[in-house]
Amino acid sequence: MKTIILLPPSEGKADGGDNKPLKSVSGITADLIEAIKEADPQKLYGLKEKALEKAITVNKELLSSKTMPAIERYTGVVYDAIDYQTLENKSEFDEKVLIVSGLFGLVSPTDLIPNYRLKIDKLKAAKSWLNSNSEQLKDKFVIDLLPQAHKKAVKYENGIAVEFVLKKAEKKMPAGHQGKHIKGRFVRWLIENNITDPKHFKDFTEKGYTWTGEVFLKEV
Repeated sequence: MKTIILLPPSEGKADGGDNKPLKSVSGITADLIEAIKEADPQKLYGLKEKALEKAITVNKELLSSKTMPAIERYTGVVYDAIDYQTLENKSEFDEKVLIVSGLFGLVSPTDLIPNYRLKIDKLKAAKSWLNSNSEQLKDKFVIDLLPQAHKKAVKYENGIAVEFVLKKAEKKMPAGHQGKHIKGRFVRWLIENNITDPKHFKDFTEKGYTWTGEVFLKEV
C-alpha cells in the first residue's frame, strides 16, 4: 500500500514564476474562481489596505500569471523546515507528499501553480473537494499532518493523524507556531529515512518531542 503524507499549503507564497500560465482550469477549481469573483473581498480575505489590494490582484491574474512548482510556491514555516532544496531524495518527497489546497485540491510538489489566495474554510472549498480528494486517497496509507480546517477536505480509510502537543504543569495544548516548524522537520525525517510505518515514529526525538503512540509530546 502506497504511503501518502498530507500537508497544508502555506498562506505565504512566493510571487512570480518561470513557467507558463495555466490559461484555463475546469471542474471545482473553475467553480471556485467564479465564486471568488462574486465574493465580497473583505469577507473573503479578511485583510485591509495594501494586503487586501494584493490578494484581489493575485486572484484576478490567476489564469494569466506565471506558474512555479508548488514546493517552490509555498514559503511558510513548514516548508522552510522541510528545506526541500537540500533533500537528497527529492523524488521520494515528490512521490509521497500531497498538499491540500483550497483552490486546487490535492497538489503534488511538482505541480505548476500560480500565486493565489483562498483559505480552505472559505466559499465551502473544503466541502467541494471532499469527494474528489477522498477518492484519490483510496487504497493509500495516509500520514495526516493537516490542521482541523484542512481535515474537512479529506477522508481516508487507512492512516494516522499526527499532532505535536506541549505539556505544561499537567496541561496539554497544541504546539501552535512552534508545531509548524517541527512538523516540517518530521516530514523531512520521514523522507530521509523512508519511514512509512508509525511503529518507527518513536525514533523521531527532535526538539524534545516524544511519540506516545498517539501524539508527539513535549514537556515545557
